[in-house]
Amino acid sequence: MINKIIFYLRNKIKVDNGNEIKNYWENRIRNSKMTLRGKGNKIIIGKNVNLQKISFEVRGENNIIEIGDNTIIGENTYFILRGNGHRILVGKDCMFSRNIKLMSSDGHKIYYKDKLLETNGNIEIGNNVWLGDNVTILKNIKIGDGSIVGMNSIVTKSLEEKNVLIVGNPAKIVKNNIKWEK
Repeated sequence: MINKIIFYLRNKIKVDNGNEIKNYWENRIRNSKMTLRGKGNKIIIGKNVNLQKISFEVRGENNIIEIGDNTIIGENTYFILRGNGHRILVGKDCMFSRNIKLMSSDGHKIYYKDKLLETNGNIEIGNNVWLGDNVTILKNIKIGDGSIVGMNSIVTKSLEEKNVLIVGNPAKIVKNNIKWEK
């Protein structure tokens, strides 16, 4: 009970009925904001996770944000997940620097010739992925295991190869067979 109270005191939590946050109480989550609106939405945080000044915004139904074990996410990282049945998955052993944006939604409805375009999608970040400062990941993106996304990059398409260096706007693979350590 004490750990639950401390979790709520250190963070701003707004959760509609029918939504859920799963967290291991030994995690370090400080000065973060979690908003879950709608129903059937979940935020699942693995073991040994370190988050500071993170914002989660989930709106809609049956959406999931999941963060894998041993992941570190730096300040001013923003997760936005809207729509129905979408997800943002972050693998194990990842390291995100500061000012990261994971945007699974365009934010507003967009029409082309009076037809509604799909404005929401999924994001999947593999295991052992490092995102540098100011990286933006857009909807319908997969990043392969062991990869690095360089500072100020904007990822607009999936780059699923493993162990690659990804940089630029739009981001592209510039080196293969890389390895990195925390």
